Amino acid sequence: MVVIAAVWVVWAVLAALWTLGAVVTVEFMQWALGFLSSDEARELGRAVGEWPAPRWMEIWIDPVWMARLQSFAQWLIETARESLPVLGVAVGWLVPLVWVGWGLGLALMLAVALGAHFFIKRVIRAPAAAQ
Repeated sequence: MVVIAAVWVVWAVLAALWTLGAVVTVEFMQWALGFLSSDEARELGRAVGEWPAPRWMEIWIDPVWMARLQSFAQWLIETARESLPVLGVAVGWLVPLVWVGWGLGLALMLAVALGAHFFIKRVIRAPAAAQ
């Protein structure tokens, strides 16, 4: 019976972690949309474009490539900011999609835990019936 209890404890811990992951994902998506709609995103894009690369980085990355990476990051932030209407719609259907995925994952974990429960019960009962 300890093994069956362990199955359910493991299921509870995994379910809690799964739920925490879904909550963090939803909160991050909503935070990112709020951040991109604020002026902080524009300032971040400007700061990324003006950030001087450290001297030690010049050994590993060519300064020309660093400038290209910076301009790409600045372009990416500006593009994301300009596509806010699309992002708003995407978050509108991504949040429910995350919760549907959470429910399906939780149902799958529950099915596995139930299967393990009944399998363990059958394995424990079989030797007792043979005696």
